[in-house]
Amino acid sequence: MGIILFMEKELYFLRSSEQYLARELLKHAVALDKDDDLDKYPSLAQYERSFGSLSGDIGVYIVADKKVAGGAWVRLLANGFGFVDHDTPELVIAVKPDFRKKGIATEIMQQLFIEVSKVFSQISLSVSETNPALTLFENLGFKKVEGSDYDNGVGGISFKMLKVLNEVEQLKEEKHLEEECFKKSLRAKT
Repeated sequence: MGIILFMEKELYFLRSSEQYLARELLKHAVALDKDDDLDKYPSLAQYERSFGSLSGDIGVYIVADKKVAGGAWVRLLANGFGFVDHDTPELVIAVKPDFRKKGIATEIMQQLFIEVSKVFSQISLSVSETNPALTLFENLGFKKVEGSDYDNGVGGISFKMLKVLNEVEQLKEEKHLEEECFKKSLRAKT
């Protein structure tokens, strides 16, 4: 009989005052080495710079066992690797190595779908054909955009994927983070 370990987890909005988390998590999303500097990759800055200050910035992160375990956010980007049109935000998702393969990414994405579906009808992303997260994206309902393959500049092929959010209608009845935060603040005041 195996031991079942439970993590204490809490989801939060990624706010503009927590932009440093977007920067930290972006390093994990693009699999940079621990000592590698994001500043060496100027094309990635658009995914985190001044997060929360642009219209369409929506993000969530999760704290598990009192540590930031991962996060995901979307932004409207005209020059992003996953650009499909001006009305579709691009996804960035990262789960720190110690928290992978524990359902964290799915939990983050399910909440992000709820939040993003209030504003947008779809989400895009760009992924390498060898990225282990490809299966996760497919399981979450992302579909490959035909004809979007491109040389990713690091010896591989990447392509764009798209998730239509009208499939999330049934999830909209679940609790939204703003409702939960409001309830917590009310409980704290009483």
